Amino acid sequence: MTLQTVIDNLKNTIAGKEQALALFEARRHIPRADVDQMSMIATIEFLRINVGELKRILADIEDVNRLTSV
Repeated sequence: MTLQTVIDNLKNTIAGKEQALALFEARRHIPRADVDQMSMIATIEFLRINVGELKRILADIEDVNRLTSV
């Protein structure tokens, strides 16, 4: 597996998680039981954190890829 493959896979993963996040955020205010609402909010926060972490990892790997490609 090459660094470019890892970069491409991370980009696809990030895009999928961003789509899921957008869907959850769009449905956040649908009335539901309190426990289900807490679960929805936790999932949204988890996805926000996870996407941020993946973007930082992607930036690091892209930097490494640039440095090793010179």
